[in-house]
Amino acid sequence: MKELKIEHGTAPVEGRDVHILRLEGYVDAHTFTDFEEELTKLVEGGNYNLLLDLEKLTYINSTGLGLLMATFRQVRQYQGDLVIAKMSDKITNIFNLLGFSRLIHTYPTEQEALAQFGPSPSAA
Repeated sequence: MKELKIEHGTAPVEGRDVHILRLEGYVDAHTFTDFEEELTKLVEGGNYNLLLDLEKLTYINSTGLGLLMATFRQVRQYQGDLVIAKMSDKITNIFNLLGFSRLIHTYPTEQEALAQFGPSPSAA
């Protein structure tokens, strides 16, 4: 059976914590519940700034992609954001095909993704 490992981290950006989830393995029918529980726990705990590092994520099914979109919409209701760093080419292609990349921003590095949570250019 395929496994999913989720590592937690935080990074302070502009006086608030950005919660980082680093995923490794597979998001499929067997591991989806774990992924859903982790995101739900964060959002219900008032953590609306999320960065997902998908460098080591090998596979994500349609249910997992739907969860990403639902979580994105939920955090946006609270003026938060969900961004993704280091997505594989395979997952990027699916993401683009579904049009998710027009809403959820992706970045090649965690540092670039974290910068998304800084002040907007118009605020400078």
